[in-house]
Amino acid sequence: MRDATRDPIVYRVAAVVTLGAGLIILTAWRLGERTSVLDGPDLPGPWLPIVLTVATCMAELAVVRVRHGNAVEELTMYEAALIIDVLLLPPHQAILAATAGLVAASVLQRRPLVKALFNLGSYSAAVSALILTVYVVGGTPGVIDLPVLLGVGGGALLFTAINLACLAQILGVMTGKSPLKIIVAESRLSAFMAIGTTAAGLTIVEMLLNAPLLLPAAAMPSLALTYAYRTAAHEADQRARSAVLLQLSQALAERADLVRRFLLLAREAFDADLAVVVLDDDVALTVDSATPDTVTTGPVPAHLSSLRHLQKPTFVSTGLPADIRLLLAVPVRTGGASLGVAALAVRNRRGARLTTGDAALFAPLASALAAAMRGAQHLDRLTTETSKLHAIVDQSTEGIVVIDGAGTIQLHNQAFTELIALPAADITGRSLADLLDVGDRPETDLLMPVTPRQPKVPMEITITRHDGQERHLRLAHSAVFDGDDLVRDVVVITDLTREYRAERLKSDFIATVSHELRTPLTPIIGYLDLLRNRGDLMPPAKRAGALDLIADRASHMSRLVEDLLLASRVGDTEFALQVSLGTHDMAAIVRQVTEDLASARIVTDLPDDPIPVQCDPGRTVQVAANLIGNALKYSPENARVEVTLRPDGDRAVLQVVDHGPGIPSDHLEKVFEKFHRVEDPMTMKTGGTGLGLFIAQRLSQAMGGDITLVSTVGAGCTFTFTLPTET
Repeated sequence: MRDATRDPIVYRVAAVVTLGAGLIILTAWRLGERTSVLDGPDLPGPWLPIVLTVATCMAELAVVRVRHGNAVEELTMYEAALIIDVLLLPPHQAILAATAGLVAASVLQRRPLVKALFNLGSYSAAVSALILTVYVVGGTPGVIDLPVLLGVGGGALLFTAINLACLAQILGVMTGKSPLKIIVAESRLSAFMAIGTTAAGLTIVEMLLNAPLLLPAAAMPSLALTYAYRTAAHEADQRARSAVLLQLSQALAERADLVRRFLLLAREAFDADLAVVVLDDDVALTVDSATPDTVTTGPVPAHLSSLRHLQKPTFVSTGLPADIRLLLAVPVRTGGASLGVAALAVRNRRGARLTTGDAALFAPLASALAAAMRGAQHLDRLTTETSKLHAIVDQSTEGIVVIDGAGTIQLHNQAFTELIALPAADITGRSLADLLDVGDRPETDLLMPVTPRQPKVPMEITITRHDGQERHLRLAHSAVFDGDDLVRDVVVITDLTREYRAERLKSDFIATVSHELRTPLTPIIGYLDLLRNRGDLMPPAKRAGALDLIADRASHMSRLVEDLLLASRVGDTEFALQVSLGTHDMAAIVRQVTEDLASARIVTDLPDDPIPVQCDPGRTVQVAANLIGNALKYSPENARVEVTLRPDGDRAVLQVVDHGPGIPSDHLEKVFEKFHRVEDPMTMKTGGTGLGLFIAQRLSQAMGGDITLVSTVGAGCTFTFTLPTET
């Protein structure tokens, strides 16, 4: 067994624990018997420290996990709870609540001892720095003033910096990356979390001291932050998996040390504890997460022997060794011939899982492994049998081109013709520079970047197709040279447009939600401060008005979070919205919506007779209010909004016409997508998350109807909402 004192991780954990203990001692010595920063709630005996210790533990249990290769970072709301502890408790009690809550959470989550000790050491050091900063800068004024805010803000950033620096040391050992590069890569998300959790903590403290009945409203920004963190974590996981799968595709293309590289990369891509390949030579090749860089060879395990002639992906949960919870096995097949079986397994590890989506992805990878192995065995024969090569190339979903020594395309597949939107006859015999229009961008010189010293080069470019569409592409070159002369270059072209767009949507979403949360929070904080300082002097009517405004803004935040939660449950292509259908009068519903909006700009043309339709009345009100409200929001203040309802065969047709700026033609379909905004989120003049039309269309479709849009730039928009009439 390796000497623990020489283990670089154990060594660094010991150093972090020592640092934490030293800073706790320094904090206790410097601050002595100082009182709390704020005058906290009057609770008898030790109840306040006990309550805050429990709250700190619960905050640490609200975990969002972010992968860093083989390592996993856990993001929590622990820092928001620390802000509350530091402001409401004396220094020694704040340290005790922070450490006791953390220890309790580690016990409840059954964290490994080394990880629990690292968390205790790093958080103790960071908490001590936070407390010292708050007391040195802010003092103990009893209320939140500017020095206290500066102390809390500076302390929170110092807390984040210390914690990130300690974590980077461990991740550097586990991933092989430079700790400085890890700090730079994670500093943006860490700073965003520090700002968000600090704001949440301060808001909760203010509500606890001055308006405890409003404490439930404090959960709304925390929920929104947690949703944003989980979205960012999911995106980070997907990017990490895509990077590993790119390496795997390159390994399959290179065919060097094939099975070993496949096992190492497949285990990492699917976050499995074991990856196994069993071939027909009665030998099992295995890579274990405990030694992620080592492939071991041994006899075929008993639980895999019966799966060697598997025909389709299969999940196995019985008859496994005691330390394995679930196994996914897929056939290693190519051309109808079975070469063996590949399997992934997870142990009884928290958060470890294998899904049907993993099976759908792992199965073609195993088939690709089989194809690569067969190709390595018969490379000379496959080189001459061009018909088989064409078949393999044409079945690929990625664009593939073969370029000769003169730089002209000799072979391409159907996916490539679809990617660049040109007929096949216009491709062969031309160069990549002729077909991939990169304009005046510097990527022009990178279209053929291969050299004898660097024959395999992946790169990314942006092109404009002849139909005007812009595409982001990844080109993976694999060239063969004879001395300094190029013989052949095979280029695999992947369309990354959707990934780039998803990244932009994520950035736009964060900017939009931040704006939407900040808008109601500003008056809430302002009026809470007014009520705290001058509430006793305000007339009852004005005080009631201030409380009404706070309640209204809290309701707005609640609706925002409800929209986000609803949107998170509705996919882009399939949905399962719960609607309660019945027969209701469409005319009465529309009339109710226009009366509730109470705008003199609305001009209605509604029939006197009822129009019975099959619908959910609450959802129908939601859809109609969204369409009419948008028309009022996005048109000039003196412009009319025309609302017309009429029966049309077996449909009731509601039309909402505005005379606003209109929507460009390239946005007409996108406005119904999740989080899409025609305005730039950084400069938008109107509020909204970009979820209204997405939810409205999905609700209308769930009730058997639909929403369509016709728009002319400069003239306005016409939204048409249809529902089936009662027959």
